[in-house]
Amino acid sequence: MREITGWKLLLLHVPWVLGFALVMAIIGPFGSYLSMGFAVRLFFFTSTALVFWLQVVLYARLLRLFEPTSQWTVATRMAVAGLVASVPGTAAVMMLVGWLVRPIPLSYVPEILAENAFLAMVVSVLVGLFIERQRHADADSERARVAATPVAPAEATPTTTAPDFFRRVPPALGRDLLALEMEDHYLRIHTALGSDLILLRLRDALAELGPAHGRQVHRSWWVAEGAVASIDREAGRPVLVLRNGLRVPVSKTYREQVKEAGWLAA
Repeated sequence: MREITGWKLLLLHVPWVLGFALVMAIIGPFGSYLSMGFAVRLFFFTSTALVFWLQVVLYARLLRLFEPTSQWTVATRMAVAGLVASVPGTAAVMMLVGWLVRPIPLSYVPEILAENAFLAMVVSVLVGLFIERQRHADADSERARVAATPVAPAEATPTTTAPDFFRRVPPALGRDLLALEMEDHYLRIHTALGSDLILLRLRDALAELGPAHGRQVHRSWWVAEGAVASIDREAGRPVLVLRNGLRVPVSKTYREQVKEAGWLAA
């Protein structure tokens, strides 16, 4: 499965968000059926759905940047992201209703916030579960492909662990390995041509690759030798920018090792 990130990921979600907004505009929940016409309801629910979803995606990605929360399941991160997004999302809802219909009394804020938090969390968790299920299916498919790949005779295999690992990589991705990224119980392989998700633990992948091919820079990241193009910083923390533009955080645990390797001076 090729990785889709950034604006492409958001564009992929837009049809689902618009479909949800259309359904809400048709049924007119929360009293909107009586207070708004269909066109106004469609504008209202489309606007608020996009605002909520942009925030949920942003917060979910931010949670992946921190080492403790990066180990949570996708559904858990999405639930927290939905809960956090409900606060500014509720403010947007109240502003829109005030503009389109009439101002909402502040006494209604707790009730509206509770409704928005519940709805945002439910939808976010459902999306997270769908993503996890898709990852399971993709990883199982990749495991079956690897299992069906013929293994070269022992005498014809060089005395290195690299071929054992690279037989897991789809040929379309080539062998210019840049990084490995742990995603829950799966591993995303990043090469110069793209990425793919496989069912493999990071520590098992590092054992197959050996220490000569690169080094671990984060609990969830390994970077190959020669993959670092430059160094950047986010909130005072070093970030490795790879040749393909991928940004890899360096955790405090591995910072000294990365510095000794000279990577922080790239």
